[in-house]
Amino acid sequence: MPKVWAAVLLVVSLLPQPAWAITLEQVPNPRRQYGGWVSDTANILSSSTENELNRLITQLEQRTSAEMAVVTVPNTQGYATPKDFTTQLFNYWGIGKAGQNNGVLFLISVGDRRVEIETGRGLVAILPDSRVQQIIDQQILPRFRNGDFDGGTLAGVRQLTSVLQGQPVANVPAVAQGIDSSLVEGILLLLGIIILGLGWQRSRMPVSLRAERGGRQVLSLTRRDLRTGAVLSSVQSDPIRLFLYSGSLCLGVFLGLSSGNWLGFALPVVAAMATDGTLSRKRGIPFQPVVCQACGRPMRPIQPQLLDKYLPQEHRLARSRGRARYYGWFCPTCQGIAVVVREGTLSRHLYCPRCQALTLDLTTQVLREATYSSSGLKLEILSCPICGYRSEREVVIPELSDTDTDSDFGGDSGGDSDFGGGSSGGGGAGGSW
Repeated sequence: MPKVWAAVLLVVSLLPQPAWAITLEQVPNPRRQYGGWVSDTANILSSSTENELNRLITQLEQRTSAEMAVVTVPNTQGYATPKDFTTQLFNYWGIGKAGQNNGVLFLISVGDRRVEIETGRGLVAILPDSRVQQIIDQQILPRFRNGDFDGGTLAGVRQLTSVLQGQPVANVPAVAQGIDSSLVEGILLLLGIIILGLGWQRSRMPVSLRAERGGRQVLSLTRRDLRTGAVLSSVQSDPIRLFLYSGSLCLGVFLGLSSGNWLGFALPVVAAMATDGTLSRKRGIPFQPVVCQACGRPMRPIQPQLLDKYLPQEHRLARSRGRARYYGWFCPTCQGIAVVVREGTLSRHLYCPRCQALTLDLTTQVLREATYSSSGLKLEILSCPICGYRSEREVVIPELSDTDTDSDFGGDSGGDSDFGGGSSGGGGAGGSW
């Protein structure tokens, strides 16, 4: 048995793991993007959760003037610690009102398995670090350890907004004691097998794609196609991922409890993540077979190096810039091609509204520098080199204040912000799950 575990560990360690760093400038500013408060860069929150978070924080800002941003990132590589990244992002955006410093940044780093809550200096009295730690330990981390990012984030934000509005922090009810551990292990094992079986059954259901000669129609895997109204998207693979990860989690908890070793918990989950990531990169539609919509026959995948000749110019440009991955299938019976695109998380806001390709370029020109006595002005230009689309807008740069240099990390609140211009000196707390 030790040899079997050693072999499994070796295989998992050799599987390709995603590793890329994100900078402050690459995190989309939600106030600028859509006037909200949530930037889900790691794509772990549902749309309903984002809507509820935006509602809660908008209500908080209207009642108390405090500002809160919720940010998820894949990792914080390139920075000393997740805390370092959080403080710098807080000051880069300038969360909170200038002079009041009443901002909060709730950051989740998935790769680091770390949550950080940064608070402005003006909130020390009402939201001390000890209270922030209490919210993290009681409301957030227990849910994150069960893979419930939606529930943990919502619970944390609800408690933070309650405290900032003068309401008490709720305690998490204690877990019932005296439950037979063997019964729990048996239930987890049975549940994991059933869930994985359902996922396997669903993964055999084929995805139908429309094959066209020349393959000029490109269908998005992650957003609604404006020309056809169709959406392939996560409707196909997300239910299977839900089965895969929840079943693996049940088996992981079972192995962890039965062996008394955290490694037993990690192995099934790591194996599921590696399988999902590898198939996603290679096939686009990770699990299900692809068949022709016209004849119902299986379609053959097209090698990536041969796909360029089937792509329109705008999509070749998007692919060469690394903004999206393209996948193609060929129907031997109909002699047609089907092409789908999976855009990168950080590039989804660069779709051209005219040609519907990931070809927008964003350039910024400072028209007037901000000073301590007057605000500045900069010009943002969005342009598409393919269809010639161009859009310009002027953005006000807040005037400089003494609080801009009142940070341990020297963050510049006016650098990229539609927040109120607040700052933080590193207050708050964090925790790992």
